[in-house]
Amino acid sequence: MEDHKQIDRRNITGIILIVLGSLLLLNTFDIVGFSFSYYIFSWKTLLIAIGLVIINRRENPIMGYLLIGTGVVFWILDLGGFYISFGRVFLPLLLILIGILVITRRGRQERHGRSERNPDGSVNTDYIDDISILGGGVRRVYSKNFKGGTITAIFGGSEFDLKNAEISPEGCVIDVFTMLGGTKLIVPEDWEVKSDALSLFGGFGDKRQTKPQSTESKKVLLVKGVVLFGGIEIKNY
Repeated sequence: MEDHKQIDRRNITGIILIVLGSLLLLNTFDIVGFSFSYYIFSWKTLLIAIGLVIINRRENPIMGYLLIGTGVVFWILDLGGFYISFGRVFLPLLLILIGILVITRRGRQERHGRSERNPDGSVNTDYIDDISILGGGVRRVYSKNFKGGTITAIFGGSEFDLKNAEISPEGCVIDVFTMLGGTKLIVPEDWEVKSDALSLFGGFGDKRQTKPQSTESKKVLLVKGVVLFGGIEIKNY
């Protein structure tokens, strides 16, 4: 099922790129008089596209709808003759986005119980719930029934040391949202790490020196979420 979903995503992405390229070629050779490039390469269109992707993945539909609505509103203003540059709305939109993320992503973890962080950065609960904005730090997880959690990094990021943690038999899923920042996960050598994270102008890097072979072991960490202009790094030193 997971492989089928990945194939479908690749097909959709490929079709979108082919359509966009075809429209731009038509514009380049003056086959059509309509300026597709102006509408395709606009920050308003980018907001709508990112919002559609987020809603399709069901990671955070509220944020997705906000991005789509913002893009549509500013397109309506643009078409009505009220052009507004991205620089004038960047900071207000960023603050609103951060506020919504803080509320909605923390709300997800309330049902699991708020994670308690010790003065040395260690976390003993089965779920982590970390938000790093304009900063970060080192978090050490010692849970013997680790189930995952939520990590949000905006203009910053944290390092999570999971070497002393043990994965729960129920599974372990970490939901990451990174924007203009980064998250580092240090995992035991016998853990298998799978990624279902969406990277938009970002990346997922598995830099472990040794990687375990895929087995029937339940020591599987699934990393999902969205990476915007940032990155997720996996290590095992």
